[in-house]
Amino acid sequence: MKKLNFNLKPVAAAVGVTALTLVSGAVMAQEAGSIDLTAITGAFKASDVITAVMAVAGVLAAIYATMTAAKMALRWIRGG
Repeated sequence: MKKLNFNLKPVAAAVGVTALTLVSGAVMAQEAGSIDLTAITGAFKASDVITAVMAVAGVLAAIYATMTAAKMALRWIRGG
């Protein structure tokens, strides 16, 4: 078994940059005052989002089932 070499320096750098970005964004938002997002959040309901997510999940499940069935059929044809 081949041993994987994992370098933590890029991961630590990415975490540091992400943290600094989030902190600076939070500070800027506090200085600018509160942001009113009711126009955006009031435009849709949670049931609409759930329906959309379930529709995407259903399509992905159908694609996965079709791919699995095709692989099984090819195995049966090949005799393996």
